[in-house]
Amino acid sequence: MTMINRKKVLSFVLSLALIVSLVPATAATAAAKKINVTIDGKGQKFDVSPKIVNGRTMVPYRAIAEALGGKVKFDVKTKKATIVKGKQTVELTQGSKNAKINGAAATLEAAPVNEKGSLLVPLRFVGESLGVWVNWNNSSSTAVLETKRSFKHEFGTAQLNGVPKRVVVLYNGAVDTSVMLGIKPVGAVESIVQQPFYEYIRPQLKGVKVLGDEAQPNLEAIVALKPDVIIASKWRHEKIYAQLSKIAPTVVTKEFTDWQESVDVISKVTNKEDVAAKFMASWKTNVADFKKKISAKDLNSTISIIRVNPNGSARAYYSGFAFLIFKELGFKSPAAQTKFAKEKETDIIPVTSTEQIGLLDGDYIFDFTTDWEGDGAIYQHQKTWTSSELWKNLKGVKAGNYYKVNAVTWNLSAGPLAAQRMLDDLYFYFGLE
Repeated sequence: MTMINRKKVLSFVLSLALIVSLVPATAATAAAKKINVTIDGKGQKFDVSPKIVNGRTMVPYRAIAEALGGKVKFDVKTKKATIVKGKQTVELTQGSKNAKINGAAATLEAAPVNEKGSLLVPLRFVGESLGVWVNWNNSSSTAVLETKRSFKHEFGTAQLNGVPKRVVVLYNGAVDTSVMLGIKPVGAVESIVQQPFYEYIRPQLKGVKVLGDEAQPNLEAIVALKPDVIIASKWRHEKIYAQLSKIAPTVVTKEFTDWQESVDVISKVTNKEDVAAKFMASWKTNVADFKKKISAKDLNSTISIIRVNPNGSARAYYSGFAFLIFKELGFKSPAAQTKFAKEKETDIIPVTSTEQIGLLDGDYIFDFTTDWEGDGAIYQHQKTWTSSELWKNLKGVKAGNYYKVNAVTWNLSAGPLAAQRMLDDLYFYFGLE
């Protein structure tokens, strides 16, 4: 064999080896890209398979709609599809992001595409338009569709037979949460101050029926709204839960000041888990950034959260919305507050006289005194406390670390958007960029 022929054979063998070595990897890649769809736990088979287009999961809309009991018509000339499922009518057009759901305009994340005669649409639109819960299981590359969900809560189980469209929220943290998730409730309780709704979320709540105080919501008004679901709180609504659950399925959260519980529960009820996941990922990134930037000295500081009461007394908090955020950031309460809270088995530390003023102290003191009555009288009580000599000798005050903060976003609203605003404030108070 000549030298030239030897080189040709060697080149051929190496090329063949390279091709063979690539086959398993290519097959594995193809297998990894196979997308499965389940409806209420049952695997689905379609003539046209779902696929990833520009990083977005696209699924065969007609096949899924029919599997869910819908009827589909397609106009070949206009390339327009009309889907009717129960009381729901959906209209969409190939190549257009614009659609209609019961006559109302809707926008798809991506325009429907024609794949072998079948329209593929973004997975999220299936849930929004057909009233089913949609989740993506990344480990198994499965689009999980559910037509029913049961929600176990503090007082029992709420059964929902479709994603609720008419949502009523009965505590302020749930109102903030609904705005963050992009949900417009049909009814919501009024804010504690700045009625009817807190100024920072008011624009998103135009047209929402005001249902009165969160401790005593207007039951007749709730009935008139014909809600699909009611979001309530154990602490606020235990006494009226039986009445609420007769009006509509009622899901009850445990702690109305725990904004992360509210996000978790309400997003699962309303099919907004993807929105919640994005917000929580951003929150965790911001928390990590704060911890990275703050000095070790400041991070080891004790934090006192206080307010003055309308009767002239004061209190420190060993629980609640702001407390949970400080705890997540790694701060601790002053030793005197911790001792008192554990000995008395209480989350609220009452301070009724200047002799107890040491219970308000900390390396940093944050005061969210609120003008409940709107007459300014409480600020006179606050001035009485802060002008005393004992107050001036508090460690946090002497260090210049006493701050009057926004009562709405530090205490009263208790939702994810308020949490983000509070964290932004902390960057300022601790001198971080």
